[in-house]
Amino acid sequence: MTMHTSILPSIHAEIDRINSMADAEFKAGRIEEARRLSTQALEQSTAHNYPTGKGDALITTGKIVFRLVQYDEAHSIFHQVLDIFQEVGDSLKISLALQGIGSVYYATGRLHEALEEFLNAYSILELARLEHETLRVLGNIVIIYHTLCDYSQAIHYSEQQLAFARKFNLEDHTAKALSNLGELYFRLSDFTTSLEYSGEGLAVAERCGDQAAESSILANISSVYFHLGNYTGALDYTMRSIALAEHIGRKRLLPSLFNYACCIYGKMHNDSLALSYAMRALEIYSSLEDPVGEAYTLHNIASIFEQNGDLHTALEYARKSYHLCHTSSVKDAEAETLLLIAVCHKKLDLHSEALTYTLQALEIARSIDSHALLQSTLEHLVSITTHLGDTASAARYTRQLLDTTKIIAKAEQRRNAEKILLEAQIQKTRQQAQQLLNSARTSLTNDFLTKTHSLKQQGFVLTTVTPPEVVKKPKTTPGIRIQTFGHFSVMIGNRELTSDDWQRKKARDIFKILLLNHRKSVSADELIDILWLDAAGRNLIPTLWNCVSYIRKALEPAIKPRQPSAYIKIVGKNYMLNLGTGAEIDFLTFRDLVSKAPKQPTPEAQIHLYEQAIALYKGDFLKEDSLEDWSSFERELLKELFLNTLTTVGNYYLSQNNTAQSIIHARKILDVDRVQDDGYELLFKSLIASGNISELNKSWVICQAAYRREFLAHPPKHLAALVGAL
Repeated sequence: MTMHTSILPSIHAEIDRINSMADAEFKAGRIEEARRLSTQALEQSTAHNYPTGKGDALITTGKIVFRLVQYDEAHSIFHQVLDIFQEVGDSLKISLALQGIGSVYYATGRLHEALEEFLNAYSILELARLEHETLRVLGNIVIIYHTLCDYSQAIHYSEQQLAFARKFNLEDHTAKALSNLGELYFRLSDFTTSLEYSGEGLAVAERCGDQAAESSILANISSVYFHLGNYTGALDYTMRSIALAEHIGRKRLLPSLFNYACCIYGKMHNDSLALSYAMRALEIYSSLEDPVGEAYTLHNIASIFEQNGDLHTALEYARKSYHLCHTSSVKDAEAETLLLIAVCHKKLDLHSEALTYTLQALEIARSIDSHALLQSTLEHLVSITTHLGDTASAARYTRQLLDTTKIIAKAEQRRNAEKILLEAQIQKTRQQAQQLLNSARTSLTNDFLTKTHSLKQQGFVLTTVTPPEVVKKPKTTPGIRIQTFGHFSVMIGNRELTSDDWQRKKARDIFKILLLNHRKSVSADELIDILWLDAAGRNLIPTLWNCVSYIRKALEPAIKPRQPSAYIKIVGKNYMLNLGTGAEIDFLTFRDLVSKAPKQPTPEAQIHLYEQAIALYKGDFLKEDSLEDWSSFERELLKELFLNTLTTVGNYYLSQNNTAQSIIHARKILDVDRVQDDGYELLFKSLIASGNISELNKSWVICQAAYRREFLAHPPKHLAALVGAL
C-alpha cells in the first residue's frame, strides 16, 4: 500500500504532462494529435482515479469537438468538466467549463443563456481574485451585449477589460478593448469618442503586431465613413481590413467584413458585387453554423432583391431571416426584417398584410425603446393606413411620428455641433492608418460572379441597426409550494422543478440547507463546511457561488445575470433564502400548526389544528437525504413532534370513546416507530375499550416480536401490565 501511494505523484505528473502536450497540439491546430493525447490522459486519469487529470483531458476534448462543430457533444463534455472541478474546487477550471458551455450556447444562437454562463465564469474569477484570467471572458461578454444591442453594458465590460489589460501590461488585450470601445461608441453615434478609441487602438495594435486587432479597428473606421456617406472611403478601409483578416486566417471575422462590403456596394448601386460578397459571407456563416450571422446576411440579400424588384425572392429570404432573428432574440434585426417584409407586401399591393407586419415591428420598436426604428415604423404605418383609407389611424400615427422626429432632431443638433471636431478626428485617424493601408493594398477579386451556387440554395448576415435600450417590465411572483415530507418537491406556480432545473445536486443540497434556515442568514463558510468534507485550505467560495447561481436560475428562469433575486439575498459572504410570506412550506406549516394548537380556546379547535398538521406529514423529512448529517437533526425533531401530535390526538379520541379514531392514530404511530411505547399503550387501551380482545392478543404478539428484534428484550412492564390485567 505504501509503494502504491508513493508512486501516485509521479503518475499524476505524467498525466499532467500529457494534458499539457494535448493543449499545445490543439493550439497549434494539430487536432488529431491533440485528440489522441487527450484520450490517453483521460484513460490514465480514470484508471488512477485522478479527477484533475480527467477534467483537464475533457477540457481539451471539449475544445476539439467544439471546433469540429459537434455542439451537442461539446455541451455534454463541458458539463462533465464542471461537475469534476466543482468537486475539486478549482475556480479557474470551473470558469473554463462555464465558458465552454457559454460558447456552445453562443454558437447555436442562444445568446441570453450564453451571456449568463459567461457572466458566471467572470464572477467566479472575480471571487477567486484571478483578475489576469478575466480578459478573454470579458471579451465574450462584450460581444454578446453588443449583439443584443445593450451598448451601455457592453461599454461597462469593455472598460473593465481595458483596465485589466493596462494593469497587466498586455498590449494585445489593450488593443482589443480599445477596438471594442471604438465600435460601441460608433453604435451610440458618438463618432468623436469612437475615433479616439480607434486611433489609440490602431497605434497599440501596430506596436505589438496584433494584425487581428488592426483588422477590427480598420473596420470600425470604415463604419464611420459609411455613416457619413463617404462610401469610397468606407470601401477603402473595409478592403484593408479584409486583406489583413484573410492574411491571418480570421475565418470568424471575415463574414462580417464581407457583409459590410455588401452594404457598401449596395449603397454604391453595384448589386452584383454586393450579392457576391453576401454569398461569401453566407457560405462562411453556414459552415460555422452561426444562426445570428446567417440571419443578418439573409436580410441583406433580401434587401438587394427588394431594391431590384424581385419581391417574391426577397420575401423568401426575408422570412428565413425573420425566423432566425426571432429564435435568437435579436429584437432590432427582427423588427427591421418585419419592415422589409411589409415593404415587399406594399409593393405587391397587399396593404392589409403589410399593416400586420408593420404593427408587429412597432411593438418591438416600442419594447426596445429605439427612436430611429420607431420613426421608420411610424412612417410606414402612416403610408399604409392612408392608402387603406383609415384616416383616424393615419392621423394618430402622424402625431406619434412628429413627436418621435422631434426627439431625434434634438439628438441630431448635438451631433452637428460636434461635426467640425469629428472631421478633424477622421483626418487624424486616416493619417495614422495610411502607412498600414499603403502596405496592405489588395485589388478586388472578380471571381465572385462565377460562383455556381445559386442564392436560392444558400440559406441566410450583418446589416446596420439602430441601438436600442431594453425596457424592463415589472414581473409578478408566482406562488411557491414546497414538500419536504416523504418526497421532496418544489412547485413554482404550475411548474415543478426537476433535476434539469437544479442542474447540480450540490445546488439542490444548498437550497435545502437554506430552506432549513428559511429567512435566516447562513454564512458561506458554514455551507462549505457542511457540503465539502475536505474543504480545509481550499478556496471554495467561487464554487459555492456558482451553485447558488443555479438555484437562482431554477427559482427564476427569466432572471438576468447579476439581477437581484426575489428569493435569495446575498450580503457579503452570507446567504439567506426568503420565499415570501405566501410560500407554502410543509415542514414550517407543520411546526406552526403544532405550536398554535395548544393555545386554542377549546379542545375541538386544538384537535382541528393538530389534524391539519398530521395531514401534512407524508413521510420522513427529506427522506432522500437520510444519510446526510445536515438533515438528521431536523428529521428526528420533526418525527418526534409528529409522534407526540398523534399521541395527543389519539388520546383525545379515546377520551371521547371514539375508539375507531384512536386506533387509527395509534397504528400511525407504530407505522413510524415499531417500538414506540406511547403508540402501543394507546393501541392496547383503545382495543380494550372497544372490547376487541382478539385484535389485542395479536397486537401483543407483534409488540413482543418488535421489542425482541429491536432490543433483544421484553416490552416495558406497563404494557405487559395492561394486557395482563385483562
